[in-house]
Amino acid sequence: MNRKLILTVVFAIFAFSALGQTGLQANPSGDTENNFRLANYFHSLSNKPEAIAADRTLDLADIEGSMYYNEDFSLGKVYYSNKPFKSILARYNAYTDEIEIKRDNQEVAESLFKDAKVSCQVNGHRFIYSKYRNKKGNLENGYLVKTFSGEKYDLYEKKIKAFKEGQQPVTSLHLPTPDKFVDRSAFYIATESKTPKFFPDSKKKLSTVFGDDKIGLLRTFIKKNEIDLSKKEDLQRLLMYAETITSKGKGV
Repeated sequence: MNRKLILTVVFAIFAFSALGQTGLQANPSGDTENNFRLANYFHSLSNKPEAIAADRTLDLADIEGSMYYNEDFSLGKVYYSNKPFKSILARYNAYTDEIEIKRDNQEVAESLFKDAKVSCQVNGHRFIYSKYRNKKGNLENGYLVKTFSGEKYDLYEKKIKAFKEGQQPVTSLHLPTPDKFVDRSAFYIATESKTPKFFPDSKKKLSTVFGDDKIGLLRTFIKKNEIDLSKKEDLQRLLMYAETITSKGKGV
C-alpha cells in the first residue's frame, strides 16, 4: 500500500488574530480604515501539509531551494480598496501563494486575508488577489502582479515555486537528484478589464488572446523583433505594439 509523501512546512503557524470579525464586511459609514481595522485580516499560515507522493516524509530543510524568491521580510504596504492602509513587514510565499506578514514586533508570521479588496506591496511589487483563467480555461483565485497597463490590455505575472520530487539513481553510474523547489512564471492578459486569462507562449495560440484582425500584424512583429513569448519584457513590448493596432487591423 503506497504511502503519501507529506511536505511539512516548518513554521510557527498557529497564531491567530485577536481581531473580531471573520471577513472584510462593508462599513455603512464608508470609513475604510475602521472597516479594515475591525476585520480579521490576519490568518494563520497554510501548513500545506500537502500530499505530494511517495513513501517517506520530508522536512523542509531536506529540500533544495526555497519557497520564496526573497526570504527576508521587508517593509511593505497593505492596501484596502486601493487605498493605503498600513505599512508592515511582508514577504511572498510563492509555493503556498500567501502574503506572509509580521505585525507589532511579533516573531510569528501570519497570512494576509485573501480578498479582492486587499492587496500588498512587497519588494516593489503590488500583489493583488484576483480571479483568473488558467491554461485549461478554468477559473482560479490567486495573487498576480500587474506588469503592464494599457488602454486595451493589462498584463499580469504569477510567480510560482513548484515542488519537484528528486529521483534515486537507476544504476551506479547515475547520481541521485534532490527534491527541490523550481522557479516558474506564468503570464495572464486582461482585455477591457475582463478576467485575466493565460497568455500562451506559442504564436500559433495567439488567436486565443487577440482578434483575428490583429494576428497577422502581431506575428510579423514577433518575428521581426525576435519576441520571446515567455519573457516579461518581450510581452510588454508586444502589448505596447498591440495597443497601436486599430480595429481594422492596421498599426497607428
